[in-house]
Amino acid sequence: MSPRYDAVVFDLDGTLIDTESLCNIAGMEACANLGFPVSQAFFESLAGIDDQTRARMIENETGATVELEAFLAEWDRLCSERFAQGIPIKAGAVELLERLSAEGMPVALATSSRRGPAEEKVGLAGFGRHFRTLVTFDDVAAPKPAPDPYLLAAERLGVRPDRCLAFEDSETGARSAQAAGLTVVQVPDLHATKGAHAHHVAPSLLEGAVLAGLIEC
Repeated sequence: MSPRYDAVVFDLDGTLIDTESLCNIAGMEACANLGFPVSQAFFESLAGIDDQTRARMIENETGATVELEAFLAEWDRLCSERFAQGIPIKAGAVELLERLSAEGMPVALATSSRRGPAEEKVGLAGFGRHFRTLVTFDDVAAPKPAPDPYLLAAERLGVRPDRCLAFEDSETGARSAQAAGLTVVQVPDLHATKGAHAHHVAPSLLEGAVLAGLIEC
């Protein structure tokens, strides 16, 4: 394991688990059920954004008033129905997490999801034992793209942010990790990226880990 890093912090949705497309479909269905339908392209543009900002953007797009708790409850219900059928795991995620755990590398999760849904997804994916801490939307004053989630993850792990490696899929998440001072590997999910906020852009987690010097081939 590379001596240049003291810890690794992962995003969850779209990075370790392939839930973005499932959640987008569920989110669009929730919007339609509550009377403010949106397009697939618009909902996909909300990737990596916290719930409150997402609700404001839906209001701006549709002209409707979005009752946040009602929307989240409906969205969570529809997502849970899909998750119960199995959560698709990103290629290389299990191998990389197991390798890091075997080497004793401290690992954290930094997600824009609220704690309940985050813990549900981590549990269903079977990842829980790998993380020393989970930083969720509920744990920070300012969510991604602010640096707070990654700063808190580093603090909880007891390491300096500039000694941490972050894995992200979205521009919002990469911007957050970069602002916190972490080295950033971006593995795009639904949308291609130029990597404006990433040190490395890779097609997969394992290739990103090699590019960043975390592991050898």
